Amino acid sequence: MTTGFVVQLADDHSGYCVESFRGFTYCGERFDPTAVEREVYAVGRESGHPHDTLCFDCATVDSHALRGAAREVLADA
Repeated sequence: MTTGFVVQLADDHSGYCVESFRGFTYCGERFDPTAVEREVYAVGRESGHPHDTLCFDCATVDSHALRGAAREVLADA
C-alpha cells in the first residue's frame, strides 16, 4: 500500500490532489503546506473512502516518472 498526503485546494480540480513533494501536487499545483490541511491518503482504499475522488491529473499521472524527473532537476541544482 502506498501512503502519503492529499490536499483539497480552492481551485477547479473537483477532487483531492495528491502531494508529490511537500508543497507540490502531482498535477503541478504549488501550495503552502502550513496554510492547508494535509490528510493521510492510501492507495487501495474502499470506494466509500473520503479520498476516493482525486483530481483527474493527480489520478492519472505516472508518479514514478514524475518523481524521477524531479530527482534529476534537484540533482542538477
